[in-house]
Amino acid sequence: MTVCVFHQAIPGYLGRSDTHLSLTLALKGDQPDTVYLRTEPDNEEQLCAMKPVRSESGWVWYQAETGWALHTDLTLYAFKLVWLERSCWVSASGLSTAMPPLTEVFRISRHHTVPEWISAQVFYQIFPDRFHCGDPRSTPASHQYDGMDEPSTIRRRWGERPNPEQGGNEFFGGDLPGIVQKLDYLQQTLGVTALYLNPIFSSRSNHKYDAENYLKVDAHLGGEAALAELSAQLHQRGMRLVLDAVFNHTSVFHPWFIAAQLNDPEARARYVFTGTQKSDYVSWKGHAGLPVLDMAHPDNLHDLLTGESAVIKRWLRPPYAIDGWRMDVIHMMGHGPGAANNADTVRIIRQAIKSENPDAYLLGEHFFEATSWLQGDQEDGAMNYYGFTHPIRAFLAGCDNRYDPLQLDAAGLANWLAQARSRIPFAQQLAQLNQIDSHDTRRFITLLNGHQPRYRMALGFLLTYVGTPCLYYGDEISLPGGDDPDCRRCFSWDESEWHAETLAFTQDWVQLRKQLPALQGGALVPLYAVDDVMVFARVLGDLQCLVALNRGGGCDIEVVDALLPLAADWQHQAGEGSLKPADRGWELSLASESIVLWSRSAQ
Repeated sequence: MTVCVFHQAIPGYLGRSDTHLSLTLALKGDQPDTVYLRTEPDNEEQLCAMKPVRSESGWVWYQAETGWALHTDLTLYAFKLVWLERSCWVSASGLSTAMPPLTEVFRISRHHTVPEWISAQVFYQIFPDRFHCGDPRSTPASHQYDGMDEPSTIRRRWGERPNPEQGGNEFFGGDLPGIVQKLDYLQQTLGVTALYLNPIFSSRSNHKYDAENYLKVDAHLGGEAALAELSAQLHQRGMRLVLDAVFNHTSVFHPWFIAAQLNDPEARARYVFTGTQKSDYVSWKGHAGLPVLDMAHPDNLHDLLTGESAVIKRWLRPPYAIDGWRMDVIHMMGHGPGAANNADTVRIIRQAIKSENPDAYLLGEHFFEATSWLQGDQEDGAMNYYGFTHPIRAFLAGCDNRYDPLQLDAAGLANWLAQARSRIPFAQQLAQLNQIDSHDTRRFITLLNGHQPRYRMALGFLLTYVGTPCLYYGDEISLPGGDDPDCRRCFSWDESEWHAETLAFTQDWVQLRKQLPALQGGALVPLYAVDDVMVFARVLGDLQCLVALNRGGGCDIEVVDALLPLAADWQHQAGEGSLKPADRGWELSLASESIVLWSRSAQ
């Protein structure tokens, strides 16, 4: 007889005090003779027999207490099930016969917490120059800036396609006052609760990843007064604001670098030089306009992070009072020409942010796996390209992160997602920022060649999966876009150009995300993954949500009931599909290329 298991760091299954953890494991089916909690309090195995504390509908709950690990912040644990003639293990990656590696056991940080507000948010990312123009007078005029490369700065008409030949030198006029003017759309029409803005500090480029002054909001975006107004308006509405910090490199027009080029030894020491010539500086990915800062230099640490008036602290304080930082290429910030001592640098970043506001969000940019940065002592969450964007792109669009062909069936998708989740604490899973696209990628609707049914599947998955969902501006209206800068097109405010069905779909699923707590903080229970269909549940106390994705034709499947007992009937919430009881669980009838959501609650 098979066994079903359930454990995750949610209320009812994890209790914590200053000295102990209380852990609960639920089992259904062939009950073991002994259930052990396995820990390594001093790097040596400790097995503690768990006691059954209650039973219901074939499920038995086992419980044990353990002390925190004393030599490390992370307490690691797994469960061992022993029968007369066999045994198996329960880890964060599921059931296994072999003892799980430490990379896949459950883990919890003793001293580092993640702000609780994050997982309840629906974020919206805005590239400021392309969202809405609130004050045309502040838009840079053609030739206003002297850029490094030709052609020089040019002002464009709203809605024209970005020109790859212009790159960062063309301006369409979006600004912070424009965002303020559209807050009713963002909050009331769309339903988002938090904004993440691409960089806004003084720079001659439209993208502003080459800051000239970290202490000034760019004048063409409205300056500091506009940021203060935006922050005030958002917080009055109960919304949140996260800004983009680019501390790995500066513009060549930053005063520090200008002084370095004039052979000022103190300024030169801020950057990474490999020789005595002006041109002997290390630049980000070989881009000459982005000289790299040396994070070993105490002046950089003081001015950017640790000093009382440090940049990272300034914008966390009133009147700006932002709610967190997204750190650009955080994994590259280190000592010297590479990323040496990067972990120490990121810990300093965390300490600087949390010392100013313990409830502020630290989000790291990583295009690939970020496991080592997500163990509690560094980032709260990462831009979850590896654990969300890449696998859903492969499943629905048939390509990898470099747009090379990659075919992934439902089992492959479920396995990829499970591996990514299992390597980080549950708190960090909830704080991952999930996106289907961003300012650095082709838009998902373009990858799908405009195919709306699969695009809506991606949006629905974004809003039901573990982590914090983030829409990239225009996702809700199917704004297309290819490689940078085409993925940074202007938002069209002509509603006749919007894809109305996709907007309505997004509105509905955003509301469900906000209304159903299990979608915000619930554990994920994999239930089915075969061919084109994946089914999973989100569970939080007496709240359960059931989600089914089907990228193929209409079909009927049977899903085994592996969920905790709940007498309530399933209520259909959204999508095309039906559900009825079957011998071992439920029979699901699914429409072609669809996502469907049910929920139930004991209340």
